[in-house]
Amino acid sequence: MILTEEMIERAIAMVTPSAKKILAEKETTWGPVWVEVVVGFSSESYTYTIGKPTPWKKKWGEFKNFSIIADAKMEAAAREKVNTSVLVASQPWNLEEGEYLYSGGATRDGIAVGVSGAKGIVDEAIAEMIISAIVMFAKLETDRRIKGGENKISFPVQWYNLD
Repeated sequence: MILTEEMIERAIAMVTPSAKKILAEKETTWGPVWVEVVVGFSSESYTYTIGKPTPWKKKWGEFKNFSIIADAKMEAAAREKVNTSVLVASQPWNLEEGEYLYSGGATRDGIAVGVSGAKGIVDEAIAEMIISAIVMFAKLETDRRIKGGENKISFPVQWYNLD
């Protein structure tokens, strides 16, 4: 497999400084200044936090669990193979029970990312940044393997039945 959890973590680490700067900008958030991120590919998902979570404030309204919302955005984007802004605007009938009318989920070529905590358009921009970084690391790994003569994807030995 080309894409690994380590690559996803490197992508999150790379995007985090820019995402924090975005969250610090006026009008990019509605209150909280952190986001939860869920990255999904190949039936696996990974959850991360960008920024420092703070106690919920009454002025923000009803408590929202950003991890649950980010996961729902990621799932919807992955299932429908479109960003959630497109899904909500042009295909709302494809949303399933429990999903949200928020943008913030992005998908590209089998990788889906849901982000929740800022304004929807900001969430989705951060999701796109993360996908771009993940794709970059996967393509760099592909180049490294080709240059090293590794031209075939092979499964780990534990996947074979050796009995």
